[in-house]
Amino acid sequence: MTGAYVLGGLYSVVEFMLPMFGTIFFVLLDFTIILAALAVFNGGLTAKYGGPSLTLPMAVIIIVAVAAVYLVQDYSENAFTRMIVYQIPYVIMQLIGAGIIWTARRMLTRFDFALMILLMLSATQFFTKPFLAHMFNWAGDPGSYGGSVYSMISQSLGTVFAVAIALAALLILGRDILSDATKKSETDALSGLLNRGGFKRYAEDALKETSRRGMPISLIIADLDHFKDVNDSFGHASGDRVIEVFAGFLHASAAEHQVAGRLGGEEFAIILPGANLAAARLFAEGARNAFSNLQIDGLPEDRRFTASFGVAQLAPGEGISELLRRADEALYEAKKGGRDCVRLSVAPGQGKQGLTVASS
Repeated sequence: MTGAYVLGGLYSVVEFMLPMFGTIFFVLLDFTIILAALAVFNGGLTAKYGGPSLTLPMAVIIIVAVAAVYLVQDYSENAFTRMIVYQIPYVIMQLIGAGIIWTARRMLTRFDFALMILLMLSATQFFTKPFLAHMFNWAGDPGSYGGSVYSMISQSLGTVFAVAIALAALLILGRDILSDATKKSETDALSGLLNRGGFKRYAEDALKETSRRGMPISLIIADLDHFKDVNDSFGHASGDRVIEVFAGFLHASAAEHQVAGRLGGEEFAIILPGANLAAARLFAEGARNAFSNLQIDGLPEDRRFTASFGVAQLAPGEGISELLRRADEALYEAKKGGRDCVRLSVAPGQGKQGLTVASS
């Protein structure tokens, strides 16, 4: 996107020279530079928001547009057809930019929508330029362009939209940089999952959202069994490999709205918005059974690893700390009960009180 504004600066220089020279070369150069700047900006949008590359289609638009502008040079300067030929390619480029954002493969925020709307409004101002020229009776003389009412309105509108689009793009860039920095600070380097702080923040947000929508939410805490023996028998590199495999397994098992984290050491957690205790139990049972049958590369083929699970559903009046505590107590019961099993924490009002055995 920076390249687009560099070209925009070059356009301003050529625009200043245009009244002095007014040759077809400068006219076409002026037109091509601003059109190329819009295309480069769209390329930046594609890189940011995703989608297929539009380099070839936009290159074709530029070539066809420059050829069309050259062909209408014999028309009167203030001919409506000539003006439309000049402005329509700009309109198309701005609408392409808005379309890139609209079809983005990610959730858009109000900043993204603001940029999209600004691009559409900018396209509109390009389209209205021929009408403004006729409204203010611009004679079409390049030498008189700088002092005309049409020039004042046209340049003012162009500047306002260029600055507004630049500011919107900067806000989005700043937001994404901050988001990336936050994500890195909340990500566990070894497992690739959220660390304890990041997981608690996400879980708190999930609790608020499910409470607002009247939905249940459950938490599973898992702990790798006999993990110290793995490090002692096979080395810390192998222990790290087991953690990576289990973390990847949890991440792959979770749905898009379910997020896993590494709470520390060999302890992991996963939050299940929309899941009641029975559904969370089934998830934990499936994970326990599947992981115990995984063969981990670099470790003996006949060696299998297991994990214990504690499960709790949020009770009325609870917060994330209470939910974590109850799930951790259920995990302790699973460890005490022989490991490689699932235990539930059933709060008052959720059925049988206390801890109950899910499986072993």
